Amino acid sequence: MHYNEINKFANPAHEALMGVWWSGLKLKKAARAFFRAHAVTDTQFNAMVVLKVAGRPLAQKELCERLLVDKSDLTGLLGRMEKAGLVVRKGVKGDKRLNAVSLTAKGRAELERTEPDYVKLVQRTMSVFKPEETAALTGLMLKLHDALEREERAALARSGK
Repeated sequence: MHYNEINKFANPAHEALMGVWWSGLKLKKAARAFFRAHAVTDTQFNAMVVLKVAGRPLAQKELCERLLVDKSDLTGLLGRMEKAGLVVRKGVKGDKRLNAVSLTAKGRAELERTEPDYVKLVQRTMSVFKPEETAALTGLMLKLHDALEREERAALARSGK
């Protein structure tokens, strides 16, 4: 059963937004199921992918921005990942307040074990779309992201922060 068969919305924009919301929840549920069979969590995997794609150690602040997480959440995540031997934090020369985060050999190996299965899951999930639909979906999500960013900035401005 689809979400819009359960909940009827008078406002098409609200229905579309809820479709994005519920799809996100379904994605999160699928990710949790997928990662239960692997040695890392979905959040740890995302952090490792971001570090891999960056190709260099990232300051914790930059990693927060790329993962869209709060500093306090990242601190706990990195602590667990360090304990598991997946990442290492090193002080940044010239600024003792900053830490640069990088993958360890164990982290890279775990990513290499997990990523192929993840890519297959992504391919199966997204196979319902034609290539041009995938491109259109990406464009629409970027537009939504930009609108949410504008709303977030406006809310901060209204609150005086």
